[in-house]
Amino acid sequence: MRPFLAVVLLGSTVASRAFAVEFRIDDAWGRDTVQFRTTAPLEDVVGSTNRIKGKVAVDPADLRAKGTQGRIEIDARTFKTGLGLRDQHLAKTLKAEENPTAVFTLTGIKTGPQSLEPDKPADFVLSGTLQIAGVSKNLEIPAQLAYLPKKEVTAKFRPGNHLRIKSDFDVTLSDYGIDRKGPILKLQVGETAHVSLSILATDATDEELAEYRAGAKKWLGNDARTN
Repeated sequence: MRPFLAVVLLGSTVASRAFAVEFRIDDAWGRDTVQFRTTAPLEDVVGSTNRIKGKVAVDPADLRAKGTQGRIEIDARTFKTGLGLRDQHLAKTLKAEENPTAVFTLTGIKTGPQSLEPDKPADFVLSGTLQIAGVSKNLEIPAQLAYLPKKEVTAKFRPGNHLRIKSDFDVTLSDYGIDRKGPILKLQVGETAHVSLSILATDATDEELAEYRAGAKKWLGNDARTN
C-alpha cells in the first residue's frame, strides 16, 4: 500500500471511531418512562410520566471520547400517581410551575467498558448533575446501556439505530428542598424516592422521526405521551 494512501485510510478510521452519534430521546408513542416510588408507614406512593426528551451524543466504539455528552429532561408537571388531588400536591411540592423540568446532565462515565458491543447490554456508573425543583446536585448513578443496531424486523416501527438506557437509583428528597412537613405527610411519603428510568434513544433522521410521529397520531389520535 502506498504510504500516502495508508495515512489517509488510517486517518479516516481514527476519525470514524471518534465520531459521536446523536441519539435523540423523543418517543411520540410514549414508551420512554420515568417512575418513582416512596415507601412510608401508611402507604407507598408511585408516580410516573412518559414526558421525556433529550439527547445523548456518544460513539458506541469509544464511549469516553471527547464528544460524549448527554441531557435528559423530564416534565415534572406530568407525574401521575393515580389520585388527581395527590398529583396536584406533588406538582406543588416539586415547584413544577416555577421549575417545570427535572434534568439529568451527564458529565462523565466513572466505571464500565470502553465500548458497547452490538446487542450486548453492559453495566456502568455515570457521573452527572440532577436538577429537581430548581436545586442541582452532583451524583453518580448505576446504568445499563446497550447499542442496538438497526434491524429489518424493527425498522418499520422503531426507526434508526438505538441506545437503550436503563437506570435505578435513589434520591433523598430533602437534598432538593422537598419538604415532608407535618405529622401526617411523613406517614404518607418516604424520605427517599426510588427512581427507575427506561429509555430507547434513536439516531433516526428527521424524516424518519416525522413518519414515526405521524404513525402515532394515526393510530393513537395524538402524541401518546402524558398530557
